[in-house]
Amino acid sequence: MSGRSRVDTTSAEDKSIGFDYQYYYFLNELLNMKIGQVVGLEVLDDVHIERPDGTNLLVQLKHTVQTSAQGAPINLTTMDSDLWKSISNWCKLIIDPADGRASVDSQLAFLKKTSFLLASNKSQNDKNALLISIEAFKATTKSHAELVADITSLKAKSKDLVIQGYIDDVLSLDAAVSERFFEHLSFALGKDEIINLCRASIAEKQIHQSRINDVFHAIDSEVRQNSYATVKAGQKITISFDEFTQKYRRYFDKARSGGLLFRKFPPVLPDNLLDQTFIKQLVDIKDISEDNIEFHTKFTTRRLHFRDNMERLIQDGDITQSDIDDLEEEASVMWEGKFLQAYSGQQSTGDEGASARAIVGDLRQRKLTLASQELPIPMSHGGFYDLSDRPVIGWLSDWKDRYK
Repeated sequence: MSGRSRVDTTSAEDKSIGFDYQYYYFLNELLNMKIGQVVGLEVLDDVHIERPDGTNLLVQLKHTVQTSAQGAPINLTTMDSDLWKSISNWCKLIIDPADGRASVDSQLAFLKKTSFLLASNKSQNDKNALLISIEAFKATTKSHAELVADITSLKAKSKDLVIQGYIDDVLSLDAAVSERFFEHLSFALGKDEIINLCRASIAEKQIHQSRINDVFHAIDSEVRQNSYATVKAGQKITISFDEFTQKYRRYFDKARSGGLLFRKFPPVLPDNLLDQTFIKQLVDIKDISEDNIEFHTKFTTRRLHFRDNMERLIQDGDITQSDIDDLEEEASVMWEGKFLQAYSGQQSTGDEGASARAIVGDLRQRKLTLASQELPIPMSHGGFYDLSDRPVIGWLSDWKDRYK
């Protein structure tokens, strides 16, 4: 069998990517918002932009997963259902009596402050007769009457009753209304890499290449969560320039600052947490019990969080190995002071476990410094755990004999 079945063409995956495409278009508009603007999702249209001069841009988004032989999204063809359905929807909106637009004057007043954009990942097609005719009309090389004649001719060529109905909605507009509508109609095709467009928008805000993904993921996550909460509360998703700046500016400021950026990587935990030397050390001094998987996991996550961030910061060129060496030396000096204080340079005869736990307890209060920047307490814990795992430091007086 070849081709896509009915189930394939209406699959949840296809619908899901359509929603995601709409969301990321919305996100990109947020990232490009100007002072005084408001951007909405699923309010006036799929996406809409309110401008400070009182005009609105209504955007309909169409996404396809179908590709050409060359692997690119298919073209927007002359008789494309998405094309005519979008235009038909806008024509119905223009004359909607429920919104008080039964008269031509009210329709023209609506069009005076409204423009329309069809955006899609479908490719530009220089053989699309409708787009060619609209382009010629907007370039004043073709009259409105000639444009309408072209549309009438297209209807006559179509055998699809649904598309014929869509075209009838266009042709039924008052001539003056129709002319103003096509003046305000535009297209943005070939917008396939919508997430890359979001990243480019972030880059244009003077964000360094190495931190674009950090800003993107942080804003994407928070906008999604806030949008969900807004809809759940029964409210509309509209965000003004001031609201966006207030809620999300800190992510840009954080990325632009000279401070180190610590990321939350998903930890890849070892199969057996107890096999780690630093866990064995903590178990041996009864800081944690052998069967306390919760603490084994938590402490291992902190060690990996520390290790992964060190590696990433070096890869990004934010620090050098020398900075890490300095941190480890500082940590070793902290440990050395507490270790010597606990054992006084003599053979211990008391409860070494208590002394060892005192060393660990003290170091857990310390913040390590990396390239002149203090690490958060959890990451500092990770630094000490990492050193005791190699092991460079230990807690019992004979730790070298036990673990090296």
